Amino acid sequence: MVTQAFLYNAIFFTYTLILVQFYNVPAETVSVYLFPFAFGNLLGPILLGHLFDSIGRKTMITLTYAVSGVLLAVTGYLFKIGVLSAMTQTIAWSVIFLIASAAASSAVTTAPSFRGRGTTAPLPARRSKGETGAESGT
Repeated sequence: MVTQAFLYNAIFFTYTLILVQFYNVPAETVSVYLFPFAFGNLLGPILLGHLFDSIGRKTMITLTYAVSGVLLAVTGYLFKIGVLSAMTQTIAWSVIFLIASAAASSAVTTAPSFRGRGTTAPLPARRSKGETGAESGT
């Protein structure tokens, strides 16, 4: 999750500079290029989420992060040799984040709890006063 957050912040917060300085996109229209990121992050878990249940979370988290990393490296190379436009750069990064966001969403739900057991929520549920855990099945 930390990797995806770092990657997302590194790209998202500098992308307007890339668009203006490297692709000569007018600053007034730069926001249009940011919407596909949000759309990709929304679609990732929706389109790929069922695979995490059918194939397995650990396998899919590893696979989606690996694919995202490879695609990001390819995109970096294509940027370096100058074959991307503002539109193709946006499409490439949106696809990368579509894949990575599914992994990040799944990683949140499989993170170990503070008690060392796996959980289906990011934080362990609180018990009511006097509840021993047998009542809730934990």
